[in-house]
Amino acid sequence: MKRFSRPLHGFTLVELLVVIAIIGVLVALLLPAVQAAREAARRTQCINNIRQIGLAMMNYESSKKTLPRGSTRTEGYTRNSWVTLVLPYIEEIALYDQIDLSESLTNVNADPDKYNFHHITFETFKCPSEEPVELVNDWYGARGNYAVNVGIGFVWMDDESPEQDQGGHPHPLSPPDHKSSLLAPGVFQVNRGRSLREITDGTSNTVAICEMRNVPGRDTRGALHYGAAVMYMHDFPPNFTGGFDRTRYCLNVDYAPCLPSQSTWRGSWTHTARSAHTGGVNTLLLDSSVRFVSDDIDELLWKQVATPDGDEVLSGTL
Repeated sequence: MKRFSRPLHGFTLVELLVVIAIIGVLVALLLPAVQAAREAARRTQCINNIRQIGLAMMNYESSKKTLPRGSTRTEGYTRNSWVTLVLPYIEEIALYDQIDLSESLTNVNADPDKYNFHHITFETFKCPSEEPVELVNDWYGARGNYAVNVGIGFVWMDDESPEQDQGGHPHPLSPPDHKSSLLAPGVFQVNRGRSLREITDGTSNTVAICEMRNVPGRDTRGALHYGAAVMYMHDFPPNFTGGFDRTRYCLNVDYAPCLPSQSTWRGSWTHTARSAHTGGVNTLLLDSSVRFVSDDIDELLWKQVATPDGDEVLSGTL
């Protein structure tokens, strides 16, 4: 009896390679879309965070009749920051009640089992687009990604004056009779909280909070409870890499260049608004609205919105 063999069906090597190539092309097309969707979700969460912080600021102002102090200092030491003061308004009142506001965060003689609240990381203060970072060290503690607007210039950590004019460290660009390290004061000050009545430029024309990059390692930028570490300046547009921050334990990186603070922690501290988002930073205005400000913003406009009472006619819109 004559047998007929069935023809074998299957992929040839060429066909298999073509299928693999097509799948590779599809994945290559799909992956950027997936990454973009994930970043959009992270950016949305970042907006929610900064909006929640703004709400806490406004609740603090409603209760205390002033905005929180940017940094509290006595006898040359930082006691706490605006982050410390708004903890009750982000549902951390139990933690806040354990804090001795008269104690210096860097007191190495404090009981570490009782006095380590500044080692706690809060999701509200972390932008999800930023890579997680460890503690700076036991003294400076945990870090976050949001900072308050202190104006234009720098803050001198050993100067307890709200005007930053008692330390004998005027800004190099200042006129001869100008004592302050700030060319123009912003919304948040050392040892003094402004009232909303002082925001004569209008709350919709004045920036309150912006994003700040963390640098892994001992770099202090973003140290939550350490005054100047969570203040930023409007000297340069967002994400500007042509100038240098100054901070303690500075670690110089491409996306956030810096120089060590003069005179260790006692010297000048200055930070630029930066984020891990592409093209700009999330910014909270004093009217509680959030704007995504482009890196290409006009530098003059960026400086104008730093001041609460400059009486400028804005050169554009955020």
